[in-house]
Amino acid sequence: RVMAFKLKSPYNIDWTPVYHVDEEDGVNGRANKNCTIILNEDISPAQEVNTISHEMTHVKQFKEFNESNGEKGLDYEDNFITWQGQRMPRRNGKILYKGKWRPEGWPQFPWEKEAYDNEIDIT
Repeated sequence: RVMAFKLKSPYNIDWTPVYHVDEEDGVNGRANKNCTIILNEDISPAQEVNTISHEMTHVKQFKEFNESNGEKGLDYEDNFITWQGQRMPRRNGKILYKGKWRPEGWPQFPWEKEAYDNEIDIT
């Protein structure tokens, strides 16, 4: 008699691609909808750890959006951001949130707050 079972790896392996590029000043990194991360090639190793931990939260949020058919998580288009099923206008680097235009990356957006809370600080 043959018994089937699944082996769970004892290792947590993350296959998220991370690319180092010549990024504009003031931008340490970005998470993309295709679940890749872009890092500024000029940041320090400590900033890199911090930035990857932040951007990995956004990657997780993008995956949640896709897995929940848009009811949870984060998504963006050229002119809109969707968070937990709520669609908000996006223009000229700003997002209309609770009646006010805020700059993208504003730490008080709920998706950014979650990412900041998950940062690893090794300094």
